Amino acid sequence: MSSETILIGDIHGCSREFAELLDVIPWRDARVVLMGDLVNKGPDPGGVIRTVREHGFLSLRGNHDADHLKWHEGVHAPKPDSVKTKAAMTEADYLWYLQAVREMPFYLETQEFIAVHAAVLPGLALAEQPEEILTGERTLDNSWKDGIDLGKPLVVGHKRFSEDMAVPFVDGRRFFGLDTACVYGGTLTALSLPSGQIWQVKAACQYAAEH
Repeated sequence: MSSETILIGDIHGCSREFAELLDVIPWRDARVVLMGDLVNKGPDPGGVIRTVREHGFLSLRGNHDADHLKWHEGVHAPKPDSVKTKAAMTEADYLWYLQAVREMPFYLETQEFIAVHAAVLPGLALAEQPEEILTGERTLDNSWKDGIDLGKPLVVGHKRFSEDMAVPFVDGRRFFGLDTACVYGGTLTALSLPSGQIWQVKAACQYAAEH
């Protein structure tokens, strides 16, 4: 296995694009990290989860993933998208997904980069960051990223930072925003670090309206 890590932006149930992306990236020779929000809004959550399970990919915990777990644990009522997603999945796939969410880390730090689903607050160590900030359950204005310099690249998903939603946001080697709105008709993006190579596949259609 190479020293490269391939990070893939928010999939949101877009199994077709996920499969197409895996066909074009050299993921078998690298570590694969999914940026979170594996399901909700897209057409085939079960297909995404079966692929993740088959290959043993690591995923960070996103706000949509957290919503399913907190619904299941009785913390709060679910998002409407979560209800639709559960109904679209087999019981076996859904139970596996819930267990996977329990095990999803809130962040990943390596020698080459730091990755979180959504955001970090300045001046706080990763271990001290509020979970709702890391997952995006509490969303910050996009300007949060401007004052962040962690000494190594920070990779996030969750929100679009480029004028063109289908284009990843790259600020030198400091910051990478990989949510390129696949479920909204954009693209699904993969980034390899430390090389910095980027791959994309275009969404087959717009599966959901952005709101």
